[in-house]
Amino acid sequence: MEFKERLRSLRKEFGLTQEDLGKKLNYGYTAISNYESGRNEPSIRDLKKIAACFQVSLDYLLCVSDIRNPYNPSTMPLEGEMLLENWSHLPQKQQETVSDLCQWLKLGNDNLASSKNLKVAQHRTQYNTKQSEKPEDPQ
Repeated sequence: MEFKERLRSLRKEFGLTQEDLGKKLNYGYTAISNYESGRNEPSIRDLKKIAACFQVSLDYLLCVSDIRNPYNPSTMPLEGEMLLENWSHLPQKQQETVSDLCQWLKLGNDNLASSKNLKVAQHRTQYNTKQSEKPEDPQ
């Protein structure tokens, strides 16, 4: 699918004529007709207006993705929003570590040996603090 087809599909889904959509976007109907026929392509500013009008992402409008609005809070669980927010503030190296951890979790604990960078303690070890005089027996 191409932009011109996606635009026509969205316009019809919303029950708009080319003239209706043109009025909504402050264009003449010929601009919409030219977009839908492929004679003209909208500017980035105009693409943003069209995407906002139909409440879809630019990726969806440009046929890069079939997900209408991947960052819409109503489609993402609260935990996912928090994870995305926290992840976006991490330095690149830490983002890679989180990605490795997610991959490890997805594979499951049985595939621990195949995990790339994640090191997990295999045995329980007892450590003594400076306050304790003699080591305790591990149980």
